[in-house]
Amino acid sequence: MSILDRYILVRFAKALFMVSISFGFLTVAINMVEELRDFIDHDVSLKDIFTYYVYFAGWVLKSFLPIFVFLAGLFTVGSLARSNELDAIRSSGISLGRFSAPLIVAACVLSVGHFYYNEFLYPPANRTRIELKEFTIKKRSRSHAVNRYNLFRQISDSVFYVIDKYNAPDRLAEGVKIYFRDGAKLSKFISAKTMTYNKGVWTLKNATLRTFSETEEEYQAMDTLQAPYIRDAPSELERRLGKPEDMSYSELEDYIALMKRSGGEYLAELVDLKFKLSFPVASIIVMLLCIPLAVNQKKGGVAFSLSMASGFILIYLVSFKIVKALGAHGSIDPDIAAWSVNGSFALIALALITIMRK
Repeated sequence: MSILDRYILVRFAKALFMVSISFGFLTVAINMVEELRDFIDHDVSLKDIFTYYVYFAGWVLKSFLPIFVFLAGLFTVGSLARSNELDAIRSSGISLGRFSAPLIVAACVLSVGHFYYNEFLYPPANRTRIELKEFTIKKRSRSHAVNRYNLFRQISDSVFYVIDKYNAPDRLAEGVKIYFRDGAKLSKFISAKTMTYNKGVWTLKNATLRTFSETEEEYQAMDTLQAPYIRDAPSELERRLGKPEDMSYSELEDYIALMKRSGGEYLAELVDLKFKLSFPVASIIVMLLCIPLAVNQKKGGVAFSLSMASGFILIYLVSFKIVKALGAHGSIDPDIAAWSVNGSFALIALALITIMRK
């Protein structure tokens, strides 16, 4: 790494730090105003508020890192252009591509780090943030959180079951109903007061079995009845499904698989899954875009940079929202929804770079 590379990277790192801190404090302040009533009404301590916003900062980083990269790149290159340092660099025989190389490499590293953070570090920290908000700030009962209600699971195309209430610590299901279909007709129906899990097998207790044929119905009552066809482990029933944007890639994959087995809708979640790959890549795209935009910023100063950045951020975020909504409603393919914005802005960046080099 040359002295110039280190110089550019240090400038970029400082700008990224300042942008992240400034934007983070602004976001925290806005959120704090929204949550102020809960803090006061529930007499939340300053320690708990501080702890909550430490975890909240993780959400800010996860949600806005590409924007931070764009602003930091714009300020870094723009300041070098306005101070004539960029002219001195180019007049020494260093091409724009060579000058941009450390910034692009940094964006690639941040993109990979962003995906790693979203996949492994953010989900557990965010669960802690949600628990703090639910149980410490809003003072909701933890006893309610250990129960799951109205669970629906599909075993196969012809067999599914419903659970009215599931108590996670006791591994006890209440109000269990199992349906067996033969084509469009109900061939068998089992209801049980409770269902417990032991040694890998679910056992129905106080169960009734009804079998239907063309001409008659058979009824049988049983104290216990094993249900080996229910293959869902307790951990699958215990899992509290949060918002797709709060899950890791693997967690959302599991959720989509569960929705497929349950016969539920999962198109919106599938779009979210695709966006978990495309959004971190946005850091590279915005870096490619900000370099040609900032190179000729000798006039206008910081105010011009901020106004241009604000316009870009608005267009970029609105575009993401629009294509995401279209994908969730099935108007466009999920892959197209996830990559169309990045692809479009990448083409714009390449066109600007080509024009600038000419």
